Amino acid sequence: MSKIGFHINPGSSSKSVGTWMQTFHQAGVPFFVQITDDEATLTQAQAFATAEPHVGHTIIFRRDRLGRQGGFAEPDYELTPEAAAVAHWQKHRAALPADLDKAHVWLELVDRPRGERPFADWLGHFSVHLAQLALAEGYKTLAGGFGAGAPDPATWGSGGWLRYFELCQQHPDQLGVALQEFSLKTRDIWFMRGDHIGRFTKLLQTCDDHQIPRPSLYITQLGWTHNRLPSSSEQALADVEAVADFYDQHPEIVGAALWMLGRGSGGVGRQLAKLIEPLTEWATRPQPAADVFEAEEAVAVPGERRAAREAAPTRFPMAEPDRRAFRVLRPLNGRFISDVTIPDDTPLPFNQTFTKTWRVENNGSQPWGNGFTLRFVGGTGGTAQSVPLPPTQPGQQAEISVNLTVPNRSGTFYWDFRFANASGTLFGDIIYGRIVAVKPAASGTPDAKFIADVTIPDDTPIEPGAGFTKTWRVLNNGSVAWEPGFSLRFVGGTAMTNGTRVELTAVTPPNSETDLSVTLQAPPTPGSYYGDWRLHDPSGNPFGHLIFLRITVPTPTMPSLASPMSQRDPLWADKRLGHAGSSKTIGEWGCLLTCFAMTATALGHATDPRRLNDAMVSSGGFLDLYLTKWKALTDVYSDIIYDGLMTSQPDLIRYIDASLSAGNPVSVHVDFTTATPYTDNDQHWVLIVAKDGDDYRINDPWLLPGQQASLQQRYGVAGQSLWQIIRSAIFYHSTRRVTNPAAGAPARLQTGMNVNPDAPNSNPMDNDDLKGLDWVRFVFKVDARPNPAARTIATAFAQYDSIIRAYQQQGTKSLIVLNQETIWGIGPWTGNGNWAGYADQLADAARQIARRYSKYGAGVAYQIWNEGDKRNNPASVFVEPENYALILQKVANAIRAESLQSPIIFNGMATGPEETVAYLQRTQVALGGDLLVDAVGIHPYTRWATKAPFDWGSKFGTLADAFAIYKQAFPQLPLWITEIGVADDNEIGPQWYREIGDYMADVYRHVQERHRAQVPVVIWFAWSDWMRNAGIVRHDGQRKDHVYAAFRLILNPEL
Repeated sequence: MSKIGFHINPGSSSKSVGTWMQTFHQAGVPFFVQITDDEATLTQAQAFATAEPHVGHTIIFRRDRLGRQGGFAEPDYELTPEAAAVAHWQKHRAALPADLDKAHVWLELVDRPRGERPFADWLGHFSVHLAQLALAEGYKTLAGGFGAGAPDPATWGSGGWLRYFELCQQHPDQLGVALQEFSLKTRDIWFMRGDHIGRFTKLLQTCDDHQIPRPSLYITQLGWTHNRLPSSSEQALADVEAVADFYDQHPEIVGAALWMLGRGSGGVGRQLAKLIEPLTEWATRPQPAADVFEAEEAVAVPGERRAAREAAPTRFPMAEPDRRAFRVLRPLNGRFISDVTIPDDTPLPFNQTFTKTWRVENNGSQPWGNGFTLRFVGGTGGTAQSVPLPPTQPGQQAEISVNLTVPNRSGTFYWDFRFANASGTLFGDIIYGRIVAVKPAASGTPDAKFIADVTIPDDTPIEPGAGFTKTWRVLNNGSVAWEPGFSLRFVGGTAMTNGTRVELTAVTPPNSETDLSVTLQAPPTPGSYYGDWRLHDPSGNPFGHLIFLRITVPTPTMPSLASPMSQRDPLWADKRLGHAGSSKTIGEWGCLLTCFAMTATALGHATDPRRLNDAMVSSGGFLDLYLTKWKALTDVYSDIIYDGLMTSQPDLIRYIDASLSAGNPVSVHVDFTTATPYTDNDQHWVLIVAKDGDDYRINDPWLLPGQQASLQQRYGVAGQSLWQIIRSAIFYHSTRRVTNPAAGAPARLQTGMNVNPDAPNSNPMDNDDLKGLDWVRFVFKVDARPNPAARTIATAFAQYDSIIRAYQQQGTKSLIVLNQETIWGIGPWTGNGNWAGYADQLADAARQIARRYSKYGAGVAYQIWNEGDKRNNPASVFVEPENYALILQKVANAIRAESLQSPIIFNGMATGPEETVAYLQRTQVALGGDLLVDAVGIHPYTRWATKAPFDWGSKFGTLADAFAIYKQAFPQLPLWITEIGVADDNEIGPQWYREIGDYMADVYRHVQERHRAQVPVVIWFAWSDWMRNAGIVRHDGQRKDHVYAAFRLILNPEL
């Protein structure tokens, strides 16, 4: 029982708390206490811990004096995990009590963070960085702090959290995990057991699955609800005993703090205070003589020696308390090991009989023999038969099975069993089975169609933190009625609620409509947020349209002159800065280069640090191999004029303000490490993009991903004026008028069409059918021309010159595919393996093509290969990533030597996000870290937005899921969808045209509204049915009903 302690808030009775700690201490029993802000209680607890360290008291402190609005509770999710950890640690570090004893006190630094799956990996990496900062100063810290019922179980398996558990393995005496467990029912401490009380087991299971040692767990809040206890003290004590016995079975749990003693939470402190005395007597009373103590080496679980608290009343000698551990061995004992069949919450149909099997262990000192049983002791699923226990020696494991029957009603049901000896004495763990009873699926197929937004139209502005109810009208267009057991579940985006599942309570027959509602709360941070929801059948299978909401949390308008970039972006971080022989990279030393890249882009020259670096090398923009010249932009761009460098002086602010008013951002020199005296190594450059009262908004190249920040907050020092923060400033202006785009996503999605100049009715260059599109895409064929005599680049130019010119006159750019149809050459894929030689051949052709069309600048882009990642593809040739790297490097360099402004696109990836990421990573390694492209082309066929055509909803994933995988691996790498549509080797009948049209319109709308920052270009496949029957027009050129209407909608969004 000494695992159970108290959570102390300010306003508790210092006398009662002090007596409780003193009684434990005098009995040699370690107490467990979590203290929030109450420094007087902290001082008392520390005194006991330092007086006799061998007792092993556990003291946890959390700072929360300003509440959640003060920023102590949660990290800043808008920052990178590393940056958020630094800010969070600095805030907590400055607020710690001056006399805090870091040798004996654990720090809980986060309280109830976001528990949804999208935040999992971010929080894991944040916890790693935070732990490393604390370890460096010798503190003991706890990560996690998730509230009751959180986090999503999949959280623990994310890369960030697995990394944190591995760090705990390395520092078991300084790192652990804090959790909160509440039953949420005062009448049933075991309500939804395993999801509420016992949720920690999901973390332990994850560690076991990944073969990572389990970390120590600290339950910093334990209770029924946050403001109530059971009305009967006897019931409360019985519940605490039951939970304590359950926790005793898990040596990873160091202790649990009952919520709470102190002010607030509806007076729960006054109710809990009545339990201090009986719990103290209970926890310090002598143990029964039947318990036997056995000493063992403390090698299994960090901190396991705390289990020795039961030995204290017997005064068991402890000659070496820091090197020995003790555990209680009861003569009769048994424990749960794992579920062999029917994992918890398995959906099963009404009235089905099933066999539940557990693996258990005899962890006592006596064997299980004749007459021993597994006895049914209660539950909500009905009665069950007791079964004999197999003969099992101490330390051995066995499997035990019982037959159970699912009740004839919907709900979650459980059956509890205990071990019993021949005399009927119960012992060991409660072994239970829990299932979800679902109504047997009716014959037919469930489906759902979105009809209308009843409340909260898209982009409704909602104030930070405000509550609202979103209601959709949906049609049951399937053949199965929606009944209780069906549910609406959150599946993506921002949840804006902890209740991510809404159960349907009414029946909705087929061909009828109903309204579905969710109650939500707007996020606290300004921005645009969306949430995706989808219906699920009683077995948990999703069906029908995604239904979504999109809101705007308003922010004061802060116009910015330039979109942010990061010098540490993986696209260029490892690229050499400056000339050959330079020892620096853009990632470590390229802050001013990155500021200049942002400036050039703002002044009308779209570029990035990698491309600007190459241009500066060619134009003499560097000194001493890698030092950026102040006037480097003027050396590269004749219309960008260098106005000079001004050092720090009071009048500097006036010049910066004037430059901003004229539309020109300003690069400024700051001290990167303000806490130490300035040296040349502290030099750092940031770009001022807006005035913000007495502050400036900056794009800081060091932040990853690129983002705005406050100049004062990042580089200011107390007592300094704004001009004193700036050591010098570089001014530029442009001689031509530039309309500065807003920072962030492009204002409009770029659209395009795949055409085939060699097929009938497949290249409408002579009419206005494609006028208004941004791109047409086609393969530049030389060696694939049917007539061998025509396989010359001159003949190809004769064909493609007029095509490119005609589309340019319509305002449409050309994306040219270069692949084996361009140059077959020595064909290394046929067996000779000379990929380097082939790369030279294709590069030579690419050089001639780029030179020919360089007059169009960015109006002609190049895609190097197409679907080269897909084996056995009749439309392409598969190329291993390492061989593709040879092609890409030579061809990209050839193009840029002739047409620097032309975008270059990586392949056209067809294998899906996971395989594509692996392909990209291998190519990146082969290239030495730089992918050399402006975007990656992808072909996400069968991926859908919110409306899944045909049966795709049950077979294939969403576009959002795919984009998320790409973003996690390459956060700053744009994606161009260079093919998407509905294609098939057989003709697609007109009965499908409406569905195809709705699908494609939904794709474009979805990417435009949500993903255009990551996916700025979407190119439809294809114009005619000569291209795998995917056309907007038929083979004869006739327009398809519904499909052509969808194309017109995309062409003219105002329609």
